[in-house]
Amino acid sequence: MSQVDETLAAYESIAARYDELNARMDTAGLVARFVEAVDRYGPGGRRLLDAGCGTGRSSVAFRERGFEVTGYDLSPAMVAMARRRPGAEEIGFLVGRLQEPPPGLTGFDMVACVDVPMAYLTGTDQLRQALTAARDQLAEDGVLVFDLNTIGYYRRMFSVPTVADRGDRYVVRFAQSPRIEADAVVVTQFDLFERNGAGWERLSMRHVQQHHSDRTVREVAEQSGLHVVAAHGLVGTSTRDPADETDHDRILYVARRAG
Repeated sequence: MSQVDETLAAYESIAARYDELNARMDTAGLVARFVEAVDRYGPGGRRLLDAGCGTGRSSVAFRERGFEVTGYDLSPAMVAMARRRPGAEEIGFLVGRLQEPPPGLTGFDMVACVDVPMAYLTGTDQLRQALTAARDQLAEDGVLVFDLNTIGYYRRMFSVPTVADRGDRYVVRFAQSPRIEADAVVVTQFDLFERNGAGWERLSMRHVQQHHSDRTVREVAEQSGLHVVAAHGLVGTSTRDPADETDHDRILYVARRAG
């Protein structure tokens, strides 16, 4: 199974329960950081493309902040959930990959990739294809805003097995990769155990991601016709400057068309 197929299978299997299992995620807080970036660096327009939109949580959050939103995602099941989300009635949702988006998506003031969808791009070729596609989706003075996990985050979260005990539910996660290195692929195993009567049910997923270092992001962006104009560290949903690959959880990048 290819990495793309494995990612698709993981999200297809969990789509109906994705929001429930991620209920503690502060999507509104994360979207607020994206909006701050576009307000500071963007052209002032409100036409936004939510690339890798998942079940549409971020799309609706952007819509509530006054953006005209279109979203697309790799998983048809996730897109189906997005289309049924309350508040998404005026949002158009499509199916497509970051590297091969649906046709006709151009002229956006902002392209947003929220909650690290670009981490699932393994290899610089996939990252370059996705960044090139985003460049082509932007208006002349538009901005691309995306977040990526730091090497410190991968090491803190996945270097040793972690068990979250939630009563009738246990979540186990750990890295299958023997060592977590900069710019390397990180394969993580997630196992969800839930009580079902006298027994337990198990749902297992593998997520194949890659750490993309700051140097790699900037180099590949330039090769894709983009120029990184800002990089802010994130701890949770709080901004930290300057961005630090070791101490912070994510880096929030802002890029414009080069030249």
